[in-house]
Amino acid sequence: MAIHSAVPGKHFPSAHPTRKHKPGPDGHVRWLSILGVVAIVAVLGIAAMKMLPTNSLPGPAGASPEVFAEQMERAAQTSGVVPHVFGGTITVERKGNQVTLTAEGVPPTACVSVGWKLVRKGLLTINGTTPLRVSAAKLSELCNQEDGPATLVWVPKPVE
Repeated sequence: MAIHSAVPGKHFPSAHPTRKHKPGPDGHVRWLSILGVVAIVAVLGIAAMKMLPTNSLPGPAGASPEVFAEQMERAAQTSGVVPHVFGGTITVERKGNQVTLTAEGVPPTACVSVGWKLVRKGLLTINGTTPLRVSAAKLSELCNQEDGPATLVWVPKPVE
């Protein structure tokens, strides 16, 4: 539909052209470039995920608070110095029927988890302090009070 002007015989072009737009070579290039960027981002994401460590705790593969707690319980049956999964040592001392285990080099994140397990099975001292009331906040505070790894002293309950 043409728009008329005030001048007779002069028409303005239509505001909406009826020409249809066909994607030409520029449209294909745009889609290929978008696809390329998506592929590159996906490859970089996968590579980044593979490079991340699977265990956030320091120490060799398989080092976890559960494994460490089991090591402490097994060490209570022995005596001497035993290495543990986080690279430190467990020193076992016996005085009559009482066994005292001292674990050095325990990461603070593992210390909190292990603390929950060990405090139920005996008396636990963390970095020289024995908590009277055990809570997650108290264990976290004691495990993180020193820079670096924590030292745990555990006296298991006697077997009845």
